[in-house]
Amino acid sequence: MTTAPPTPGYAIEAFELAMLSDRDIRQIAELRNALGGERFPEDPPTPTEVAVDRLRARPKMIEFTDWLARAADGQIVGTAALIRIVAETNQHYRETEIGVLPGHRRRGLARRFLREMVDAVPAGAVKLQFSTNGRIPAGEAFTKAVGASEVLRARFSQLAVGEVDRAMTADWAKLDPPGYRLAWVDADVTDELMAHVVTAYEAMNTAPRGASAMEDWHLTAAEVREFDRARRATGRERRLVLAIHDATGETAGYTEVVYDPRVPHVIQQQGTAVIPAHRGRGIGKWVKAAMLERVLGEWPDARYIRTGNASVNAPMLAINTRLGFRHAWDGALWEASVADLRAYLERRA
Repeated sequence: MTTAPPTPGYAIEAFELAMLSDRDIRQIAELRNALGGERFPEDPPTPTEVAVDRLRARPKMIEFTDWLARAADGQIVGTAALIRIVAETNQHYRETEIGVLPGHRRRGLARRFLREMVDAVPAGAVKLQFSTNGRIPAGEAFTKAVGASEVLRARFSQLAVGEVDRAMTADWAKLDPPGYRLAWVDADVTDELMAHVVTAYEAMNTAPRGASAMEDWHLTAAEVREFDRARRATGRERRLVLAIHDATGETAGYTEVVYDPRVPHVIQQQGTAVIPAHRGRGIGKWVKAAMLERVLGEWPDARYIRTGNASVNAPMLAINTRLGFRHAWDGALWEASVADLRAYLERRA
């Protein structure tokens, strides 16, 4: 077990969200919004209540172990989380989140958080995964310093709604590949379409993973319903469109977006995938364009649509580029074994 040395003027506290005071929850929400301003400097501030609601509505199949850093005056200046997705696979992985306000960086707080994470990981979990955003250089510098290896480089892009080539998207939306039809999910997934949606989500297992040893993820209908509950609890709306093969009834592909009317300027692109057996028929272009045609009319206050792709995912990047998505920033996924992280911390003790 590593022992975290004290950081003068700061205290690290483990917490359970349900036990926090309203004041502390609001402070954490405000901290997240401040960090969001670094990631998205072009955006207006997000209402604090939005961040509060999202904290309180976390999906139940995602297990969070949380810490906060409190300055001497009681202000919360950093948070961290160790994240386990309760599933049959990938239990040797834990995702991590570390965020420290700019004025309190380079004081050892991120390293203190890392010590807590390493001590909290059970023996069977041998990898921690970190994600970094190129707009916050401090994150990548820290991840490199602790010895994590980059496993996947990502490109994040955004489409300025006012620059969409509506004639082209209208043409793509009419591709209508022979033998396929579209089915829409506008709210919670219905029993009728649940199997199709589970298959569509699992198609994301075909996306590039770079050098990561992560295994396929598998979802259940119960987990999809829990994600729907969490989305609904925060007031977020969704549009999901499936391409279905008429002859077999198989799911052929899908795309999905999420929109929060309280954050009206941005639509968040979720997954897009085409099942390998149905590729080469223009289904990716078809579902993406059909989605654009619909949401641009339904959510007229949106200014941007944002998406992320593995930098090596050439087919999807090509579709997005043709639609008008432009590079906004880079990101990366990193991995490190718990043993190597513990060795690093012992050297820095």
